[in-house]
Amino acid sequence: MVSEDNILRRHDQASIDLVENGFREGPFADAIRTAPTLATRTGLTKAEFDREYREQLRPVVLKGFVSHWTSVQTWSFEHLLALAGDAEVTMDSVRGTPTRRVTFAEFVNLMKVNEVPDAEPLHLQEWYYQTNAPQLVPELPELEIAQYDFRRNLYGDKASVNHQLWVGQHGGITRMHQDSYSVDVMHAQIVGTKRWHVMGPHARLTRDANGEPDWAALVADPHTELHIFDLEPGDVLYLPANWYHRIELLTDSIGLGRKCLDEKNLQMHVRQRMNELLALLLNYDEVAQTHPELVPILMLRSRALAKQMDLDLSRLRP
Repeated sequence: MVSEDNILRRHDQASIDLVENGFREGPFADAIRTAPTLATRTGLTKAEFDREYREQLRPVVLKGFVSHWTSVQTWSFEHLLALAGDAEVTMDSVRGTPTRRVTFAEFVNLMKVNEVPDAEPLHLQEWYYQTNAPQLVPELPELEIAQYDFRRNLYGDKASVNHQLWVGQHGGITRMHQDSYSVDVMHAQIVGTKRWHVMGPHARLTRDANGEPDWAALVADPHTELHIFDLEPGDVLYLPANWYHRIELLTDSIGLGRKCLDEKNLQMHVRQRMNELLALLLNYDEVAQTHPELVPILMLRSRALAKQMDLDLSRLRP
C-alpha cells in the first residue's frame, strides 16, 4: 500500500490531530493571524458568478445572497424545534463519541444541558431534512447558481437535491479536510456564525529531512492559498472542488450544505466512486484494517445512495 506523503490528505487520527494542533501554535498558527479574507461580493447575477468564479475555480463569499429566505429571517433553534421537533436525527459530539439517534427536540434539550464549562460541543451529522422533515423544504429554496449540478444526470433528481442541514453547538470544530468525490461546496448560513479556514487544492504539508512536519514550507508555498473569514446569516460560500476547509462554530449554528458536481469533474468523480465501491467489494478485509474509521462511513454513504436511486441491493441488475 502506497503511503500518502501529504499529511493534509491522511485520515489516520494522529495526522488529523497533528494538523489541528498546527492551528493553535507554531508558524502555521502565526500565518493564520495575518491570513487574508476571502473575496466577498454582493449582488452578483448567475452569469457573473459563472464567469468570474465557477469557470475560474475561484472561491467567493456571496454576502447576503439568501438573506431574503424565510429560514434566514425567521429561524432560531426554538423555531426549528416547533417546525420539526419530532424529526429523527443523528447526534454525536465533536470528539467522535458513538452516535445516537434522537429527535430534534431531544437534541435541542441536550444542547441546553450541555452548556457547562469544558463540555464537548454537540452536533448533528448530516441531516437529510428532505427525507424526514419535508415541511422545511419551502423555507430552503433551491439556489439558482447551483443548477449546474451534474449529479442529477448520473443519479436522478432525488440524489441531486438531497441536501443537508448542519446543526451544531458553539465551539464545535470540523477539522481540516477535503470533501469527497470532487464536488463543489455551496454553504448557506441560516443561523449563527461560522469561521472558515480554507486552503487551495494543491496545499501540501510534508515532513522535512528530520521527519518533522514542515509548516514553514506550507506557509511559504503560494499554492497553499490560506484564507480566513466568517460566514454570517444570509451569506453563501462557493468553494470549488477539492479545496481544504476547516470550520469553527462561533455561536450555535444552522447551515445548509449543498454539493454540486461540475461536469468538468465528472471523470474524477466517477473514478473516486468506483474506487470506493470496488475496494469495498473486492478488498474489504484489507480496507477495513487500513481504514477502520472510514469503512462504516462509506458503507452508510453507499446505502444512502442506493436508497436515493431506488436500487434493490438484493439484485445484481436493476
